[in-house]
Amino acid sequence: MPDDRSSPKEVSYSGRNRVLDEAERLFRTRGYNAVTMRDIACEVGIRQASLYYHFSSKEQLFVAVTERLFERHRIGLQQAIDQDCDDLRSQLHATAAWFLSQPPIYFLSMVHTDMPCLSEENVTRLSNAFEKSIFELIRQIFAQAQERGEIRNTRPQLLAGLFLSVMESIPFVNTRPGAVSGEMIVNEMISVLLDGLKL
Repeated sequence: MPDDRSSPKEVSYSGRNRVLDEAERLFRTRGYNAVTMRDIACEVGIRQASLYYHFSSKEQLFVAVTERLFERHRIGLQQAIDQDCDDLRSQLHATAAWFLSQPPIYFLSMVHTDMPCLSEENVTRLSNAFEKSIFELIRQIFAQAQERGEIRNTRPQLLAGLFLSVMESIPFVNTRPGAVSGEMIVNEMISVLLDGLKL
């Protein structure tokens, strides 16, 4: 008779992922400061002491959650960009569709409210992870469009920052009275970005 019990390694991996999933949800909805290790342990359904088996501190847990989030975005963005997108407009639409399919990151808010609570080493670590996983991919889209002669010579990092700022604002704009869908906002934003406002 086969033994179908999970090995301790599998249980540990599964438990760690449950902790990361719940911590991500809590940090996203409440922010770093408002979440305690006790809150996370309660959501996962384990004792607080068991939580420390996986992560030695709330800061270590926050860094692990955020790095995992950025890596998920890197993979998703790269796949979106690589899907038969050979012009800037298509790449921006594919990139925006990826962001709309995910819970918002609110990176600017994270920088201003969460990161000041972290060690300098972890601030640098997360800033570098964001730049490599998300910002650089968007910057490359604009740089490559310039190389193809699709857009005029404007700093790609400025365009990437502008695009990401607009993407981050969509959840707020969507809650306003008379709001339109995220897809409609993206269409308008890309049109303004590429075609301008002038008649």
